Amino acid sequence: MLKFFRKHARGWFMLVFMGIIIFVFVLYFGTDRSMQAANALAIVDGFVVTESEYYNEHSKMTDMVKARYGGVLTADMLKQMDLKKMAYDNLINRQVIIARAKDMKMQVSDDELRQMIMAMPALQTDGKFDNDKYRQLLRFNRMTAEDFEAGQKVSLAAGKIETIILEGIKVSDQEVLDLYTLQNQKINLGFMAIAGSDVAGKINPAAPDLENYLKNNSNAFRVAEQAKIQYLYFAGEAFSPAEISASDIRDHYNRHKDSYKGKDGKPLALEQAALSIAREMRQNRGMQEAYLEAKKAHDTIYQEENFEDYAAKHKLKIQTVDFFPLNKPPQALASVKDLAQELASLQRKDISRVLSSGSGYFMIRLEDKKAAYTPQLKNIEADVRQAYLKSEQERVAALEAEGLLEKLRKGESMEKLAAAKGLRIQETGFFQPGNVIPKLGANPDAVNVLMSLSLSHPYPEKPMAIGNSQVILKLKDQSTLDMKDFDAKKEIYRKVAMNLKREEAMKSWLEGNKEALMKEKRLKINKEVKDL
Repeated sequence: MLKFFRKHARGWFMLVFMGIIIFVFVLYFGTDRSMQAANALAIVDGFVVTESEYYNEHSKMTDMVKARYGGVLTADMLKQMDLKKMAYDNLINRQVIIARAKDMKMQVSDDELRQMIMAMPALQTDGKFDNDKYRQLLRFNRMTAEDFEAGQKVSLAAGKIETIILEGIKVSDQEVLDLYTLQNQKINLGFMAIAGSDVAGKINPAAPDLENYLKNNSNAFRVAEQAKIQYLYFAGEAFSPAEISASDIRDHYNRHKDSYKGKDGKPLALEQAALSIAREMRQNRGMQEAYLEAKKAHDTIYQEENFEDYAAKHKLKIQTVDFFPLNKPPQALASVKDLAQELASLQRKDISRVLSSGSGYFMIRLEDKKAAYTPQLKNIEADVRQAYLKSEQERVAALEAEGLLEKLRKGESMEKLAAAKGLRIQETGFFQPGNVIPKLGANPDAVNVLMSLSLSHPYPEKPMAIGNSQVILKLKDQSTLDMKDFDAKKEIYRKVAMNLKREEAMKSWLEGNKEALMKEKRLKINKEVKDL
């Protein structure tokens, strides 16, 4: 269990868990399905999950997160949440739950549904169900009562399934203490580092060494495939509505008022936040409309092969870009996701799928290609030599560090070995274990390595690569846990540990059932989240 907590303890959730809700899954409530056949991400038991639903889900989740965290939400937190993947998974998970609920003959009665809706805090005024708030919620989300209630039935069925899955999950006192320890115990490390420059004098490559290195690492020096393209661009701002109705602005404000604050941190009144809200809503709706227009253009051009005619008919400007390496697109296309992979898959005169950037959507036609090639050594000798030296320095430094670490693990003195090699021993000082080590820097595996150390086993299994150095670590000391603080916070940590175990159990159930449905040919994935 400690390994499980180590895996999860340093994510964004654990960093700010005192004020954060875990999104196990957020259910989506209905959509317009008019474009579903040509717009399918996945099909579950005949039900089509569409790209339009995905973009709506992602927009809703982003709004919800911004409203929940307000000014404390940072770009790094938003990145770690990976809302794109969460939105994608939520939509497919919803249909997996529906499929399994049907298999299990899981029924939700009208009375259960009515009680659930009437008990929703967001739909109550002074502790009583408020029908006006209900209609406001439907209007804000642009859905019918039938769509909303169908979604709530899924939520109730999911709750019943979750109860079955999670029944019996418990957290022991030792697990709670393990989690508290991971979050609160500080450590002090001793370390010495062997840099590549320390062994540079031992490396003097001859011409055959460079030839062999180029042969074995040709991809690193390969001139990428080049493409010449034409494209149509659908800017989100071009499709933004001129105005947002006062009622839509008011509904949005009432739902997200906590996210609109002045420089003094105090909430803004509706009149003060209205311009910002209108701008956000115009941008979101503009992007949705831009996608629909781009998709319509793609489908028409794909079927009728009328790129120029379509552009002329709809007064769209065709942009032409001369040959460029796929791994170095021009500035105008730098923000297009998966551009290189998409162009590499196209043949001459093929059109791409709809490609997304931060401000709009692209549809590209490949005009011509130039094949990739690897230059001869004589033309790139300086680059090959530099790469060879760096690689060899890292290899030799690693071998020397491994040899020293082996001696340390057998009981030799770090001070004695450091003196013999002319290395300096330093200390980090006490710090909370994470992937960044004071005085050294970051390594993605650092937290797992640090958590494996103990005073009885102070050395890791192997040196750690940080920057251009191989670092040998030694656990020197650990801070004493404040058991009074632990006792005071014990139940909070128990809830956190329980949430983590429940999240993992639900995730395992969903993944297992996805695989089962795919084997049964009841689930077909047409597009992965990386393709959106």
